Amino acid sequence: MQDQAESLRQLMGRINTPLPIEKPLTPNSACRVIAVTSGKGGVGKTNVSVNLALAFAARGKKVLLYDADLGLANVDVMLGVIPRFTLLNVLNGQKTLKEIIVEGPGGIRLVASGSGGVQELADLNEIQRNKFLEALLELQHESEIILIDTGAGLHRNVLAFALAAEEVIVVTTPEPTALMDAYGMIKILYREKKNPTVNVVVNMAANQLEADEAGKKLVVLSKRFLNLNVEYIGFVPRDAGMIRAVKEQKPVMLSSPLSPAGVHLSRLAEILLSGKTQTGDGNLLLFFKKVTKIFSGND
Repeated sequence: MQDQAESLRQLMGRINTPLPIEKPLTPNSACRVIAVTSGKGGVGKTNVSVNLALAFAARGKKVLLYDADLGLANVDVMLGVIPRFTLLNVLNGQKTLKEIIVEGPGGIRLVASGSGGVQELADLNEIQRNKFLEALLELQHESEIILIDTGAGLHRNVLAFALAAEEVIVVTTPEPTALMDAYGMIKILYREKKNPTVNVVVNMAANQLEADEAGKKLVVLSKRFLNLNVEYIGFVPRDAGMIRAVKEQKPVMLSSPLSPAGVHLSRLAEILLSGKTQTGDGNLLLFFKKVTKIFSGND
């Protein structure tokens, strides 16, 4: 697979040196912060995020889904909910964090960021930022898993969330261009994070053979050229139930949970909950502090 050397070098030049390791403002809770990202659009990243959130909730987990796709936020559309307020209303002092949370189907909760929410967060002064970070404590202690649905691609607003999270799921499809972009994302995570925990999910695969070949290719490339242990945790097949769910704008875990796609998504949730891919406790405060540092260019 050809290295995206020039474009990645330019991108890396815009992203500052690796973030320093900080001590959390409070003792770590059991909350896990997981970013779901992709190297390019059109691979079904948001579909995976939403359905994983539902699969976690179906297993009794308290799940908060954070829509951080600032360019094309559509988690609410997929869930059939309409957020009246976003993170931007919180930063403007109009609402509290708890007031903007929307109760979604299947027991999950949703936070919409709004088109300018995160940049506004980066522009807050120290007193305002500390006040906001303190408000995150209650959210963290009320959630066991926080899924961050990032934007797609190798842009700074995407990387801010992927770099800040302790665990990252990179979603790809078996197509060569999607695999190349997924490898580009993995390379940046390797260069900018200390010992990143990266899991790969192959979406819209025709069969297990095609999915396994794609997933293992990323594992081999990451080990050979980056000396990074990336874990391929499974795939989601393309099937009629998923296609119908997308057209109906209803998650497959709600419309056809026993379809091939639904079964495989449930299996992915089980793997992630097994603890085999988890390296440590997440901390929402530390996560957002890292996000704002990347956006503001401060290390």
